[in-house]
Amino acid sequence: MVDAVATIALETLRDLLIEKAKFLLSVSGQVKEVERQLTLMHCFLKDADKRKDRYDSDTVRHWVAELQDLSVKAENVLERYAIEVTSKREGKNLKKILRRFTCILSECLSVYHTGSDIEVIMSRMADLTKQSEFLSKGESSSRSTGDTDWSRKTFGLDVEKHFVGMKDEIELLESLLESDDKSHRVISICGMGGLGKTTVATKIYNGEIAQRCFDARAWICISQQFQPRSIFQGLLKQLVPHAGEELDENELVRKLYNVQKEKKCLLVLDDVWEVNHWNNLSHIFPVLESSSKVLLTTRNQNIASTEYVHMLGCLTEDEGWELLQKIALPTHHQQGVTPTELKLFEKTGRKIVRKCGYLPLAVSVVGGILQQERTLIEWENVCMNIDSYLQRGKGCFPEDHEINTEKLYLIWMAEGMVSSEDKGRGETMINVAERYLSELANRCMVQVKMDQESIYYRFKSCRLHDLVRELCLSKAKEEKFMKVVDMQTGGDDESSTCTSRLAVNRDEVKDDNIRKNQNLRSLLLLEKEEGYRYRDNFEGISLGMLRLLKILVLESQHFKNKKLPQGIEKLILLKYLSIRDSEVDELPKSVCKLPCLQSLDLQVSCEIQIPNSIHELRNLKHLFLHSDGRSIIGGGKLKLEGLDELETLMGFNSKTDETTHLLKLPKLQVLDADVSDHQSLCMIADHILNHEDQFREVRLEIKNECSINSVEGSNLVRKMIMCRSLSGLKIMCPVSILPTYEPQSYLNVVSLLLSESNIKKDPMGILEKLPVLRNLWLWNDAYVGKRMVCRATGFPQLRLLSLDSLYNLEGWRVEEGAMPNLVSLSIFECNNLEMIPDGLKYITTLHELLIGDMSEKFMDRIRVVNGQEGEDYHKIKHIPTIFLPDD
Repeated sequence: MVDAVATIALETLRDLLIEKAKFLLSVSGQVKEVERQLTLMHCFLKDADKRKDRYDSDTVRHWVAELQDLSVKAENVLERYAIEVTSKREGKNLKKILRRFTCILSECLSVYHTGSDIEVIMSRMADLTKQSEFLSKGESSSRSTGDTDWSRKTFGLDVEKHFVGMKDEIELLESLLESDDKSHRVISICGMGGLGKTTVATKIYNGEIAQRCFDARAWICISQQFQPRSIFQGLLKQLVPHAGEELDENELVRKLYNVQKEKKCLLVLDDVWEVNHWNNLSHIFPVLESSSKVLLTTRNQNIASTEYVHMLGCLTEDEGWELLQKIALPTHHQQGVTPTELKLFEKTGRKIVRKCGYLPLAVSVVGGILQQERTLIEWENVCMNIDSYLQRGKGCFPEDHEINTEKLYLIWMAEGMVSSEDKGRGETMINVAERYLSELANRCMVQVKMDQESIYYRFKSCRLHDLVRELCLSKAKEEKFMKVVDMQTGGDDESSTCTSRLAVNRDEVKDDNIRKNQNLRSLLLLEKEEGYRYRDNFEGISLGMLRLLKILVLESQHFKNKKLPQGIEKLILLKYLSIRDSEVDELPKSVCKLPCLQSLDLQVSCEIQIPNSIHELRNLKHLFLHSDGRSIIGGGKLKLEGLDELETLMGFNSKTDETTHLLKLPKLQVLDADVSDHQSLCMIADHILNHEDQFREVRLEIKNECSINSVEGSNLVRKMIMCRSLSGLKIMCPVSILPTYEPQSYLNVVSLLLSESNIKKDPMGILEKLPVLRNLWLWNDAYVGKRMVCRATGFPQLRLLSLDSLYNLEGWRVEEGAMPNLVSLSIFECNNLEMIPDGLKYITTLHELLIGDMSEKFMDRIRVVNGQEGEDYHKIKHIPTIFLPDD
C-alpha cells in the first residue's frame, strides 16, 4: 500500500513540476529536490513495505508511516500553493488589475511560506533517508536481482477456473436437485468465506443435470446490501425476459411465484448473509406447490435450517497442493526442475497451503502470486509474507459490484496510481492501467469479464471476491489511504476525518461529512442499487471546501432542481468528474474553467444543456457525452477545436457537434459517433482513413437521415469498412447493397447492426466471412428477402445473433459447422418464419435462446405442453436457458 502512496506522491510532484510549472516557478528547484529524494527512497520503500511484518520491532512500520505522512504533506504544500497563486491571478477586470500589486506581495509571501514548508519536509526526508540506511544494514537481500516489477511486465491472463476436489459433494447435491423429494426443495451450501461455495454452486448450475432437469434457471447474488426489489426483478428477468420492468413489488412477487409453479425452475441465491434476509425471501418460493428448487450459498448455517444444509469442508492438504501446483507450477514451468527441487517446492507449497487454512480462495490468490516467483527462495519469502502481497485493490466500490474497467482506469490515472514511466513505445496510460489489472487477474485477486465489443479494451468489467475486498479495505484503513462509509449503518467519523479518499455507497451526504473531510482527494458517491435515485442530495452543501479534491464521482444522484452542488468551480485540482446517470439538466459554465480536468462524464439520465465552452478545457483527455438528449446553451453546435489533448470522445453527434472540429483533434484515439448527414459521413470516413495510425478504435452509427442508398453511398460504406480501427458499425438506413467481403475489409469489425436497411439479397453470404465478428443484429427489415442460409464454417467468432422484425423471412437454414461459438440467439417478430432451423442442434456452445412475438404455428412446434414436446423441440432442448416470453 505504501508503495502505491509513494507512486501517487511522485506522480503528483512530476505533474505539478511539469504540467503546472506556471504555478511553481519560484519554488521549482526545491520541488525537484523533493522529487529526487522521493525517487531515491522509492526502491527501498517497495521492499520495506513487503518486509515490514518480518521485524520484531515496530521500527520499520513507524518509518513507513512517517514517509507516508511526509508524502501527503509534500503534496498538500505544493497543491495549496498552486491554489493560492491561481486564485490571485485569475480575472482580468479593472478592479482585479488594480488589486494585482497587493496580490504580488501576497504571492511573494506564499512563495516564502511554501519554500519554508519544503525546507521542513526536506529536513525530515533527510532524517528518514539516514534511518533507511540504518535499517537496511545487515539486511541481505533474499530475493534474486530485481523484485518483480509488477507494472512493467505483460502477463498472460489465465481465465480458466482451476478446480480440484469436491467431486463427491457435487454429485450428492446434484442428486438432491434431481430428486422429486419435497423435503429437499431448498438446499443450502454452507461454509466460511473462501471455501468455494460459489464455485461449487456454479459447477452445479452449469452442469448437465441442472440443464436437463429444469425448464428455466436464474442466479442472483444477495450479499450484505440486501435489496428485495432488485432481487425479485433480477430473478424474474432471467426467468421471463422483458417482464417486471414496470411492476410494483407486490406484482413482482406474484409474477415470480406463478412462474415457478408453471415451470420447473432452479433458483440460486448466492451469498445469503442473514436469517432475516432468507425469511423475507422465502415466501416467494412455492416449495410445496411446485417442482422448482432453490439452491443457496451462505456462511450462516441457521439459514434455511428446516431444509437440507450441506456443510462444505476445506480442501485436504493433497487437494490444496494440487490446486497450488496447477496455478503456480504448471507442467510447462517444471522443465529444468530436478526431482529433488520439485520435492522442496512441494514441501514449501504444502506449508503455504497450511498457512492459507486450506481455503481454495486463499490458495488460488497465493498461487497467482507465485506464478512469477520461480525460485525456492522466492517461494519461501512469499510463504513468510502472504498478507503483504495483497496490496492493490478496489475496495471503494460496493460489495459484489461489477466495476466498469474504463472508469477504474481513469480513476487510477487521476489518482496518480498509473506511472508514466511504465509506458512502452506507442502505449497510452490506458494500456498501462490495463496491464495492472491483467496482473491482478493473473494473481486470482480480481475476476474479469472480457470485452466482446471492443478491439481496444481487453476487459469490460471486473469484481472482487468479498474476502479480497475486506482485506483491501482493512489495509487501506490501516494506512489511512481510504475510507468507505455506509451512511445507513452509521459512518466512522473518527477514521474518516483523517483519510484522503472517501467512498459513499448508500444514502445522502450531509454538510457535516464535507466539513470534517476538507483534505479529501477523492469523493465517490456510487449507485446504491440498479434504478435507485438519491433524493435531493447535497442540498445546501458547497463542495468549495474540498479544495484538494482530484476525483469527484456523483453517479445516480438526484439534485434539487436538477442543479449540481455549488462550489465545483473552486476545485481547481479536479482531474476526474462524473455525473453519469444523475438528474442534471444544465452543466455550469464554471466547470469549463477547471484547469486540471482530464476526464469529464456527462452521460446523465435526462435532457442536459451544455455551455459551448468545453473546448476551453485544454487538459481534457476523455469526454463522455450522450449522443442524444443534449443541447447547447445559446444555440449553435458544440465547439471542440482546442482540445489538443483529447484521446477519447464518446457520444459525438453531427447534428449537435462541429464535425470540422472533430478533424482537428491531434491525439484522438477512441471515437464513438452518430452521423446524420452525408457530408459529415464523408469527412469522418476520409479523416479516419487518412489517419490510420492515430485511431485505435472507432464506432459509428449512420442515422436514417444519411443517404447511402446509391452507388456513391455504397462506395462510402465500402471506404469505411476498410478502416482498421473500425470496431462497431450501425447502419440505421437503407443501403442498396452490402459491400462484398475482401481480405482488407471488415478487419476489426466485432459488432454490426443493420436496421431498416432493406437489403434484398441474403446478407449472410457476406457477413459470415467477417473474421472477428462477435455480435450481429438484423432488425426492422434489415433484410427483406424470404430465405436465409448460414453455411458450414461461417461466422467463426460470432457469439450473439439477434433477428428482430424481419417480416418477409420465411425460411432459415443453418448448416452443421456454422456459428461454432454462438452463445446467445434471439428471434422476435419474424412473423412469417415457419420453423426453427435444424442446424441449431449442432451448436453445442449455445447457452441462451429468446423467442417472442412469433406466429402460433411457430411457437407450437417448440413448446412442451403437458410433457408433450413439439415437433421442433428436439432442435433446441440442449440449450440450457430458453425464454419464451409469450408463454
